Amino acid sequence: MKYIIGTILGAIILLGISFFVKRKFFSEIDQLESWKIEVMNRPVLDEVTKIKQLNMSGETEQYFERWRKTWDEVVTVDLPEVEELLFDAEEYVEKFRFKKAKDTFVQIEDTLKKAETKIDEMIKELNKIIESEAQNRQDFLDLQDTFKLLKKNLLAHRHVFGKSASHLERLLSYVSDQFEMYQKESEQGNYLTAREILLDTKEKLQNIEKKMEMIPLLINDCEHNIPSQLKEIKDGISEMEKEGYYLEHIGLDKELAKIEKQLNHYQELIEKTEVDECSSGIEDIKDSLNLMYDLLEAEVHSKQFIQKNEEPTVKRIDQLIEETRSLQEEVTDVKSAYHLSDADENLTKQLEERLLTMKKTIAILSGEAQPKSAYSAIREKLEGIIGELEEIEKEQQKFKEKLQTLRKDEIDAREKIKELKYLVQETKRLISRSNVPGIPLHIETLFLEATESVEDCFVQLEKKPLVMTAVQQTLKKAEEVVNQLHQQVNEMVENVFFIEKIIQYGNRYRSQHPEIHKQLLSAEDAFRRYDYGQALEEAASAVESVEPGALKKIEAIINEEINGDK
Repeated sequence: MKYIIGTILGAIILLGISFFVKRKFFSEIDQLESWKIEVMNRPVLDEVTKIKQLNMSGETEQYFERWRKTWDEVVTVDLPEVEELLFDAEEYVEKFRFKKAKDTFVQIEDTLKKAETKIDEMIKELNKIIESEAQNRQDFLDLQDTFKLLKKNLLAHRHVFGKSASHLERLLSYVSDQFEMYQKESEQGNYLTAREILLDTKEKLQNIEKKMEMIPLLINDCEHNIPSQLKEIKDGISEMEKEGYYLEHIGLDKELAKIEKQLNHYQELIEKTEVDECSSGIEDIKDSLNLMYDLLEAEVHSKQFIQKNEEPTVKRIDQLIEETRSLQEEVTDVKSAYHLSDADENLTKQLEERLLTMKKTIAILSGEAQPKSAYSAIREKLEGIIGELEEIEKEQQKFKEKLQTLRKDEIDAREKIKELKYLVQETKRLISRSNVPGIPLHIETLFLEATESVEDCFVQLEKKPLVMTAVQQTLKKAEEVVNQLHQQVNEMVENVFFIEKIIQYGNRYRSQHPEIHKQLLSAEDAFRRYDYGQALEEAASAVESVEPGALKKIEAIINEEINGDK
């Protein structure tokens, strides 16, 4: 019984699943059916009939026939095929042949997509022809207006176009022929071909319009502006040469002849209305002319510069020569007292030679200016000389300061030696005032070394000629030794005073602490031998061992005494 019930339940479940699957497939069949009806109901014929408003001949007639055949194919072949496939799909679903049904769905979708593509292409081509016809009519009117305006302008102002007027007429005549071609193609229903003709005509009219705008300007440049500038430059060259200018280095004659030849060529191009090449060439000529003006102007400015600066420069050279010779006398004086390097001794001689060479150069340039040298070249050399003079002035000033520094360094060194000698004496007096029982050997040695170092400085200062580098070296050594001596003596005096205070403080513990008494005796012994470092170490160790922190107390007592004395 259980097996029977299980089998029945299984069958019911399978029937339920099959019911839902079939329902899903039938739903997809309904969607495909709706798609088919939508394709079938597309208003293709209404769209196609729009073209009947145009001339039904030529391209239009050919397109119409092709569209009609395509639509017939969709209606009589594609859609019936879809209908048959839908019927097959229903049958497959009824028989639970779902895979077969899916394959059929794919065929239906592919057929409907192809049918829609055919229809879309038909509509696209249709709209293209209709839009071309409408756009053609408007463009034709606009282009005719442009054509009439250009023709009118050519007739009214023919003289401004010179010999190019005939070529422009031929170009406009060709445009007129294209208008006739356009109308012929339109009447024959070839609207797309007519569209291409109009676009080509539009481009040609734009080109003609551009030519007619540029040609009068180019003619004016070739026949008036540039020839006028050429004459102006030639006259300018002739006048400048009479005034003594040397202009052969610029090579203007060859360039002017080249430009005149180019102008003839560009006038021929203008006659042929080849404005682009002509315009580019004329711009190059204008650049060349501007360069010529700049070169001639540079020669004029160079001459003015030379006239303004030549004499002052010569005077400045003479002045610097005098200053250099004066500086040489100062060097001679300094050499008697100070040692100078070979470079320092020869500097003034070298400066004078450079200045004399510059003076000769200016004299030569002035002599060659008529008529062998361009003023621009002379100016360049004169500017170089002026710049070199500035460098010589800087060298002179720097050397003067160096000589002055030698004297100043000597004075400073003598003053520094006095200070060091005084510091050694003060250090000795410090020892005397402090009642130090004796001086350790290393300090006595420092005293001797310090005294000898200071004496070495005096010896170097008395040498003739004086070598300041040697003075400064001995002075540096003396300063280090004297400062070291003064520092160590200060430390020694402070230590002696501190040791005495520590021993005095530690005496209170001698009777009760034999070990402290013994350490203090050892410290006193070291003190009498002038070994103040050892004495301080043992005395401090003894007091701190019995009374930690005692050294700080002693320092405080010493500070109170010092402040009280102040």
